[in-house]
Amino acid sequence: MLDSAVSWGNRATENIKGYANFAVQEHQENLAYNEILTNPDTLSDYTLKFFGPEGPHPVYENEQQLATKGYPTQPVAQQPQAGQPPAMPAPPAAAAPQQPENFWGSFNEQMARDPANAWKVLNQAAPQTVQNKLFVME
Repeated sequence: MLDSAVSWGNRATENIKGYANFAVQEHQENLAYNEILTNPDTLSDYTLKFFGPEGPHPVYENEQQLATKGYPTQPVAQQPQAGQPPAMPAPPAAAAPQQPENFWGSFNEQMARDPANAWKVLNQAAPQTVQNKLFVME
């Protein structure tokens, strides 16, 4: 029993030391980010290195630099010709809206029968129908 408590204590100590090291590293990283973002000279140096010739995203300033080897670019995909069908199918046509006087009656029936699907009836309504109902309610 004592041995298991000692081994548990040792594992806990190692875990706590690991968490402490992690916290110190994160704090140092946070201080570095804070320095970059609050000191204009540091930010300028970092930006120049990042976009400079040795950085991950070099910026080319003249035509000669554009001719140097860099990341290969992929050709842009061609748009389909006028005679070709589109790649995506057309969306289904919406059901015809009902008359306003019939709409609220059918909506009331749907709410009484199946409230979870009443949104389908509202979805078929013309926008003016719902606007008029809201105007009357106000």
